[in-house]
Amino acid sequence: MNNHQPERAGLERLESQERLSGMPPERLLSVAGLGNDEAVLDIGAGGGYFTFSAAELTQGRVYAVDSSAYMRDVLRGRAKEAERTNVEVAEGTAEHLPLEDSVVDLAIASLVLHILSAPEEGIKEMLRVLKPGGRGLIVEWLHPRPDGKPGHRIPLETMRHELEAGGAHIVSVDFWADTYYSIVFRAPLPAS
Repeated sequence: MNNHQPERAGLERLESQERLSGMPPERLLSVAGLGNDEAVLDIGAGGGYFTFSAAELTQGRVYAVDSSAYMRDVLRGRAKEAERTNVEVAEGTAEHLPLEDSVVDLAIASLVLHILSAPEEGIKEMLRVLKPGGRGLIVEWLHPRPDGKPGHRIPLETMRHELEAGGAHIVSVDFWADTYYSIVFRAPLPAS
């Protein structure tokens, strides 16, 4: 079990009180307009930062997708402990989501797209699995790394451009604790 020490430390950092207060999952889900019976996808779910808040707010299925076996085990354990029968844990990546086309009402990618070599592939996948007119919620870092080291960041204007290039309609942009930005977007409706 010791070989999971770095992932465990990473999970503690991701779930810190500082992050919870600066980026409260319930408020972000409210901004995204999560409804009572909607299906939700949490991409790169980690320990379920958004998964379990979403599962409390919807009767619909909540898909928690992560590439890490350790994180999937954490998610399954937490779902069982919380008796959240609407949470379904699955293996996958932002670029290769294990879902059919047009199956979710809300897709969430929080602090995930910046680690991809091609973030536009993650955006394409989000749009693929969203129902027509479904919503996406993306959360990313607002500023360059404070230590000056090169680090993946996706500037807001670049993210906006990538979404619009994919046919998405930007619904709202918000800023959180001067650290993160969020974009809510709608997937395109079929041409009539």
